[in-house]
Parts: sequence; C-alpha cells; structure tokens
Amino acid sequence: MEAVIEKILENLSTIPGQGGLLEQFEKRLRKMQRRVLFEIFDSLNEEEVQRVPVGLYKTVLIDGSKMPALLRFYLPTWRGYDEVFWQALGDYAILTLHRVKDLEYNATCGKMKIEYFVRTTGEAGRVRSAEQIREIMQKIAFLIETERLPTDFTHFRTMTERRGQIGELSQEKAVALGALLKLLPF
Repeated sequence: MEAVIEKILENLSTIPGQGGLLEQFEKRLRKMQRRVLFEIFDSLNEEEVQRVPVGLYKTVLIDGSKMPALLRFYLPTWRGYDEVFWQALGDYAILTLHRVKDLEYNATCGKMKIEYFVRTTGEAGRVRSAEQIREIMQKIAFLIETERLPTDFTHFRTMTERRGQIGELSQEKAVALGALLKLLPF
C-alpha cells in the first residue's frame, strides 16, 4: 500500500496542478474516466443509439477563451424523467466536455442548455463541432437509459449548489450581511 501511495505522489508531482492532493488525484482519475467513456462510445451500435433522439436546436459557437459557447438540446423521450437521470446526464456531459461553465435542464420540457469553452486546438480526438457534442449527448442518454452507466455522480449537483453563491454565503445572505454592516456602528 505504501508503494502505491508513493507512486501516486510521484505521478502527481511531475506536473504542476491546482488544488490539494486529493483534488489533483481526482482530476487524474476523471481524465482516465473520460478515456474509458470514449472507448465505451466507440463500442456502441449506432442503430441502438438512434432510438434515443437528441435534437440540437440552438448553437452559438464562440471560438476562444473569452466567451463560452452555448448549445441547447431537446430530448423528447426524456420529458418528465426524474431529476436523477438529468443530473447523471449533466455529470457525464461535464466529464466528456471537460470545460463546462454552466449546465441547466428542464425535465418537463425535455430540454438541456450547456455553456462550455470550446477547445479548437490541442490533442487529436477532442470534441470540436456541435454535431459531435449532440452525438455524445445522445450516446450518454442511451447508456443511462439502458442502465449501462451509473447515475450516482455528484459533480452536476455540486455545480448547481454553488450557483449563486459567494464563497459559503448565498447571494441573499451576502446582501443581508452587507446591509447589516452598513447599519452597525464601528
């Protein structure tokens, strides 16, 4: 066990990274999970995947790192699905796209909105076009629906919990605290 821990520490120390030890380890693990997920995608039968329609109905692709791209998807067969399925779809979208800024879904309408930073250069095989992303979303939805992927990720839930917060304070609490500080004499 000690040798395994030393090997992990050696691997993590070769490349500078952000965050603590566990966060860096998790990033490496997610990179490996991303590779495995794309291998699963390559092994799928395209005719089976087509049974889960995913429509891309709005695209605003912005190249570069200043503004995120926007994609809106429509999953007609997922209308009314429980939020656990939508959260799993969001988690796997975050895993595959890797640079997701924001992700929202509307289960009653069967729609999903993704904002992410497009990467147009770099490693071969990276996701680049909106159609490639639509195909990936369709494969993820198919795998979740057929229970080939687990629905217990938590990154999407963490992202939605952090939305609208300043550190540990929600926006409402921060405004109330600011107003209180103005009223108190120092």
